[in-house]
Amino acid sequence: MNSKEKYRMIPDYGDPNDPLVRAKYGYLEGIVSIIGNTLLFIIKLTMGLLINSIALIADSVHTLSDVGTSMVVIIGFKISTKPSDKTHPYGYGRVEYIATIIIAVLLVITGFGFIQQSIERIVNSVSITHKEYALVIGLVLLLSALVKEWMARFSLAIGKKINSDILIADAWHHRSDAFASIGVGVSIIGSFYGFPLLDPIFGIIVSLIIIYVGITLARPSANSLIGKSPDDDSIESIQEIGRQIQGVKNIHDISLHDYGLTKIITLHAEVDKDLLLDDAHAIADKLEEKIKEKMNCSTIIHVEPTEFHREAFVKKKIIESILHKQKWVISFHNICIIKRPERDDISMHLVVNKDMNIQDSHECCHQIEAIIQKVYGSCDIHIHLEPCKQTDCRICSTPCKEKNR
Repeated sequence: MNSKEKYRMIPDYGDPNDPLVRAKYGYLEGIVSIIGNTLLFIIKLTMGLLINSIALIADSVHTLSDVGTSMVVIIGFKISTKPSDKTHPYGYGRVEYIATIIIAVLLVITGFGFIQQSIERIVNSVSITHKEYALVIGLVLLLSALVKEWMARFSLAIGKKINSDILIADAWHHRSDAFASIGVGVSIIGSFYGFPLLDPIFGIIVSLIIIYVGITLARPSANSLIGKSPDDDSIESIQEIGRQIQGVKNIHDISLHDYGLTKIITLHAEVDKDLLLDDAHAIADKLEEKIKEKMNCSTIIHVEPTEFHREAFVKKKIIESILHKQKWVISFHNICIIKRPERDDISMHLVVNKDMNIQDSHECCHQIEAIIQKVYGSCDIHIHLEPCKQTDCRICSTPCKEKNR
């Protein structure tokens, strides 16, 4: 399927990077989903109550949850077009994540409720009623699965067109309902032929699908709210953009701040130490412009001289090498080097034997200061000693046997 065929059923509203255009696509997907799912919910619930099928009633609720998800889509896109203000300088995009988590929690609760009812039916041997309609209803459900698959593909196509995670998630919600409908249809047809246990068994299966969909929907939204690191592809894309900008030596410490439609990237860009401030600023502007163009993200760039970054790295390794040779130092962490105009400021945390007395610790600190100043040069050293209590071993990278602990 080529790109023209893939989007043939989707109208062209314009630039998908425009928030108003994105909202139109979101409204389209949401309205189509709500209309389709409402009709399917009414049909499934009516048939489920008619034949007393727990699996079919659970499947109808699953379909109704798709209506809720689609309403979240519409509300999310509606709020996302609201301009930022003093209290929300980065906009309202994260409201979409919050609403999605609410829907996901309700799905999980519903799923566990239907599992309980299905188990009761297995224990009490409750069968479906009006078996004369079972075969027809089973076939109708198989047809409804085809409708849900079409809705899934429709949502997926729009989601990929505008690069929207919530629409792609909604598409998979539709697809899970299609799978569930197939399972329920098969169970009802099986009951028609004398296998009544298939109904509560598939009721449990559908409920597990509902719970899985709820957890799947919640996980990315929760990660976005908590704050997740950029994926490897995004990091590589940013570094590749940096390699194309003349004057950028290296890019590191990349972070992504996700506010829904508004995404901000912070990074450190290394440039030649002899560059004038105006030239370095021009390079940063060009890098910011390219990232905005290719990734549609705002960027905050910290420019630093190349040699300073590498020099600090080398000096830190020298200090670590010195500390490794001190037998009384069990471990160390939080080594920090702050470059000052006259002399660098160095601080560190050293883990030592808890039984070491004040006199010994004082002499050992002076010994380390003398060694570091001899190798490193003129500097101010601040050492914080921590007694080893063997309760916080995650900060200690040195095996106990190497330090005779």
